[in-house]
Amino acid sequence: MHDAPIHVVFAEEDTLFRLMEVALRRKLTPAGEKTLRYFFGDDCGDAFEALGLMADELGLPRSVETTVCNDAEQLDRLLPLADFLVLETARLTAEQINLCRPRTRLVQQFGHACRNIDVAFAQTVGLNVATLNRVSSQSSSDHITALILALARRLFPAHQAVASRRDHHLQPRFSTEPVRNKFNWAGIRGLKLLQNSTVGFVGLGENSGLVARRARQLGLRVLYFKRTPLSKEEEAALGGVSYAPLDELLAQSDFVSLHLPYNAETERYVDAGFFSKMKRGAYLINSARGGIVDEEALYDSLKIGQIAGAALDVYRYEPIPPDCPLLGLDNIIWTPHMAGGQPEYMLEEVRAVLTNISRVLQGERAENLVSARDVGMLIGRATAAAN
Repeated sequence: MHDAPIHVVFAEEDTLFRLMEVALRRKLTPAGEKTLRYFFGDDCGDAFEALGLMADELGLPRSVETTVCNDAEQLDRLLPLADFLVLETARLTAEQINLCRPRTRLVQQFGHACRNIDVAFAQTVGLNVATLNRVSSQSSSDHITALILALARRLFPAHQAVASRRDHHLQPRFSTEPVRNKFNWAGIRGLKLLQNSTVGFVGLGENSGLVARRARQLGLRVLYFKRTPLSKEEEAALGGVSYAPLDELLAQSDFVSLHLPYNAETERYVDAGFFSKMKRGAYLINSARGGIVDEEALYDSLKIGQIAGAALDVYRYEPIPPDCPLLGLDNIIWTPHMAGGQPEYMLEEVRAVLTNISRVLQGERAENLVSARDVGMLIGRATAAAN
């Protein structure tokens, strides 16, 4: 077992990296406490205890240094000192890999796709790169797929139509009348056949890639828009998705699903102009971040029927304020920022990363190692593993 102090460098700021830091250091940090409260609420003592025991359970040394980098310059300074490097979206070029040599023993990608890493060069210099099938990504895929199905089959208004039949002034009793059938007695309209429908992804990454593959398996046509289109091999690995310019995607898609990061460039990215380009009768799905959508423009588009409805897991301000006008509309499916699943999933992901560090320290092979020839097919392999 490796008993000397080790240095784990996290290439960027991330809430899950702060939980890993707590586990490795066996103590609560201000950033770690903030993250625990974010995921678990004020009653986060059990989660902290689980993190505190995790590193010992995995046999990790107690002498551990951790650094969460604030920017690329700090990362470059620390690369020569990193025994283990954990990253999610930060780039790792050949020049940076050279900075890691010969100390770094493993680069752990926090996710399955790793186009941000020069895996080919890492392989030539003998630096191992490992990936992770994140539980929260699979959960998000489940949730978004469920929202597409719920919108296509109009499950929420159908549920409301049946539930509203209950008359609380009547004594409850089961019917003794003869059997009677009446087709679509609630008059639900606007049902969509999946094989006749198109879903468009604005942004296509790891989570949305999982959904895209499932959508193809369900018979939907899949379009996507992103700055750098996928290769033909990657499109095929997702079951046959097609790149489209944004305006074309909006005009053709029956469901538009948002998968953009929230930053200054994407603030209110989905505005009145965006909605005016959407196919009339289409649906918007947002499981990314609430600030991406101009909520007033969304309200107007839903009110006048420019779009048929929306499914929202995220909002500009959470929990959503009780006076938000959107709450007065009946063509929205609401979920309370739960696509990523239960907070316990986050602890599973922390354990998975720490397990790989432990395996390497004990002289074992890390799980999910990748080679240069794997990189082009990683999205397809991740989606296949999740199905």
